Amino acid sequence: MNSWDREKVIEKVTFAADELCASNSQQQRQLIFSCGNAPEREVYFGLMSFFYDPRLQENHYERQKLAAIILLEVAPSSPLALDASVYASAQHWNVSVGELPSYWCKAFGKDEVIAFLNDLIGSCSETKLKRSVETMLFWAKRYE
Repeated sequence: MNSWDREKVIEKVTFAADELCASNSQQQRQLIFSCGNAPEREVYFGLMSFFYDPRLQENHYERQKLAAIILLEVAPSSPLALDASVYASAQHWNVSVGELPSYWCKAFGKDEVIAFLNDLIGSCSETKLKRSVETMLFWAKRYE
């Protein structure tokens, strides 16, 4: 096990996304390996930070895409309940990053995620939030 904490995860993902872009497969494999050998809780919060921390929203697509690819592949258990994870990320999540809803399906079960998001849509009064939740549902339904 390596000594990466959430700050180290944020630092490494930020650098890789900003300098090399999310689609660099060699960098993806290296980060997946390193995060897979780090404490689960630190990896989870480090990667999820890209979806809720307003300070990490520069170059948000590349950063979120890379973080979500790693999150889905490493699949750390979520210390947060599904609702907390969705609420935390819905405001800053880039709707083109389908790997985040896929991670939830992997971690919580596809049926549970779909049921929760279906219920949540009806309670969304803000247009941007409703669009995010509808798109999360779109991606969750496509998870296999």
